[in-house]
Amino acid sequence: MLTVHLYEEEKGLCLLENATLASAWPGLAGRSIWVDVENPTDEEARALADVCGFHHLTVEDALTPVQLPKVEEFAGYLFLLFRGLRPTEEGLELDGYKLAAYLGPGFLVTVHRRPVAACREVSRLVLERDLTMESQMDRVLHALVDRMMDEILPILDRSEERLEEIEEEIFSGAPQQKVLHELLHVKRQLLTIRRLVAPQREMLGRLARRDLPYIEERTSHYFRDVYDHAARMEETTIILTDLASGALEAHLSVSSNRLNEIVKVLTIFSAIWMPLTFLAGVYGMNFEFLPELKIRWFYPALWGFWIFLAGGMIYLFRRRRWI
Repeated sequence: MLTVHLYEEEKGLCLLENATLASAWPGLAGRSIWVDVENPTDEEARALADVCGFHHLTVEDALTPVQLPKVEEFAGYLFLLFRGLRPTEEGLELDGYKLAAYLGPGFLVTVHRRPVAACREVSRLVLERDLTMESQMDRVLHALVDRMMDEILPILDRSEERLEEIEEEIFSGAPQQKVLHELLHVKRQLLTIRRLVAPQREMLGRLARRDLPYIEERTSHYFRDVYDHAARMEETTIILTDLASGALEAHLSVSSNRLNEIVKVLTIFSAIWMPLTFLAGVYGMNFEFLPELKIRWFYPALWGFWIFLAGGMIYLFRRRRWI
């Protein structure tokens, strides 16, 4: 689907859906235009590059699923790749998506395979005149990136809350296998966010420092704000990852301590029963000449000795605080 947002000084804002860019682009010189392309075919993407004069390698990068965030400078435009995250409908996994942007004098072209909520929201703001497109295509780009980064903040908040709950469950005796599974899941999500935010922060830093053309000084301040958000998110992911690692160590320590307690109890019972089993085995042998068996009171005496021996061992273990 192709959506063209066209701003004309006399007519204001126009919205052309499913427009033919090849016929519209030559007459759009000198106007502010935002072209949003969703899920293009390879032929449509190549046609877009031919019409707009974009390098074919940038089209390949825009359509490749696995590609790190980056910014490249070409003659007449900038090529930028942004990556975002959002929770799935089930809320158990993170759904990653990519937004490619071509920023030039008076135009912005965004390409994405899957629907991007930031594009829909910014499009609504542009149509409602809450965001002005006139000669400010870098502001439109900032609005898109800002909302993409804002989508990650609730994920970090939920991860922090879940880590706190997991820590309580670890020390409350909750099922250990379930806690371990959720803890590893949260840690994997945090590592995914960190791998996404870290390279994107460096790219936002370049946009904030005005190292690149087509970024106005006033817009660089807005990108600096997004850069600060990305830096805080990266720091937060590092802190939460450390907390997850600490919770994992605590889980392993608690599990090891419980295992030691179980082994200790079993060892104590084995130590108590060992001499009793030995005596029972000795006098249970099928030999004809066992003098003690001829004594009338030997059987109750042997029971008394067993009880005394077991009680004495329990007393000794408790005195030494082994139990």
